[in-house]
Amino acid sequence: MGPQPDDIRLTDNLWLASPARCLLWFFSQPEAERDLARLHAWRQATQIAPDALLAAIIRQAAALNRESALPDAAAFLDQTPAPQSAPAGLPPLGMRARQLLESLITDGSAMQSELITRLTMSKSTVSSGLQELQRHQLIVTLEGERRGAQLYQLSRQTGWVLGADIGNTQVLLVARGLDGGQLALRQFTHTGSVQLVKAAADAIAALRQELASLGPLLAIAVALSKPVRPDIQLSGREGPSQAGQSPEAILARLALPSGVPVIVENNVNCAVVAEVRHGIAKGLKDVVFLQIGDRIGSGILSGGVVIHGARGGAGEIADIPFPWSLHESPGELMLERHLAKQGFLERLNTSRPAASPVVRSFDALLERAAAGEPLAMQAVEKYGEQIGFLAAGLVAILDPAMIVTGGSVGSNWLIVAAVRKTLAAISPHTVVAASQWGQQATVEGAVQLALDAAQIRLLGRAVKPR
Repeated sequence: MGPQPDDIRLTDNLWLASPARCLLWFFSQPEAERDLARLHAWRQATQIAPDALLAAIIRQAAALNRESALPDAAAFLDQTPAPQSAPAGLPPLGMRARQLLESLITDGSAMQSELITRLTMSKSTVSSGLQELQRHQLIVTLEGERRGAQLYQLSRQTGWVLGADIGNTQVLLVARGLDGGQLALRQFTHTGSVQLVKAAADAIAALRQELASLGPLLAIAVALSKPVRPDIQLSGREGPSQAGQSPEAILARLALPSGVPVIVENNVNCAVVAEVRHGIAKGLKDVVFLQIGDRIGSGILSGGVVIHGARGGAGEIADIPFPWSLHESPGELMLERHLAKQGFLERLNTSRPAASPVVRSFDALLERAAAGEPLAMQAVEKYGEQIGFLAAGLVAILDPAMIVTGGSVGSNWLIVAAVRKTLAAISPHTVVAASQWGQQATVEGAVQLALDAAQIRLLGRAVKPR
């Protein structure tokens, strides 16, 4: 089909599809193939007012033979807010300037001659691109090793991103620069969810003031311990949690600055992102993060894509029916009560020999097992075996290359060894490994998502810093 007026001509035979064409194409696909989460991310990046985009799809539907997609596309635009404007201080850059900035982010500082070689650009092109970046205060120059040589590197005023892990009892905040370097880390706990969110809001406000000299806050990613979908209003048990607060209520209490892109994601989904980007599963495309601690959950990466499900509930393994036999019927969240550490401790203390001391905490049990106490070793191995059975169920459905175990219990080496032993008897091709990020896996994944969003807005795509 020939190009439409809104398409962008790149060469004689190559055109870049307009947002209207993309939207109509999306809603022409079968419903099962529509990834609405990605559509919302695309919509946020288009920076086109809803009325202008609606007019464009009405104008182009007939010409593209996409009339059947028009009602769904129009309904989508009616239900979604206009994209947020770019944060203050985020300049529009020319293509060459973006390429130079990307090179400085991914490969580090360089002299002009090195940039010419890296990007196979002419000296004049590199020079004009560097001048553009300097005008926007995105890069600075230093004296190189050779006399008179100038070294170009990212400015400290380029901007920063924030990842926030807001759980039920603790908050972790990490700020990073565009090059991935860590600028700040904050961690605190509170038993009350409402007070915890208020403390998180205060800490974010303090960080914004503290890091103001480093440029604008470019993106924020918030990880929550609940199913998340940007296009669906969740309700019921799978909806509001954390003292009955919905994602919208939590975001409102955080009082995040307007004009800054905000990504909201499930906490274990963030954890699997962290391990695949810069952790034990780096480079793999089929990975399950299995979180075991006060609660249980999983994050799923399949074919390089985080799986959310129709309502954001993919990976909510606490809902798997348990127990299930001729004499037992499953109850709500019974698997979580069985495998979460508190439930296991209660069963262990109930069944312990009279002469055996009460186990006060799971950490104490692990210490006794590590010291070689037979009963503790037996209990930990039995517990790890049951987690291994759960891992085997995930392998049967998802066939991952690796299962990463994490959480306050799941990453312990004794538990990992027991899970590995159990799973090896059923699926010897699946690797079992402990989380490399440990308790910071969720917040690290969140800040990586924020970094992606900031780089897409500035460079047109996400890149991998050094």
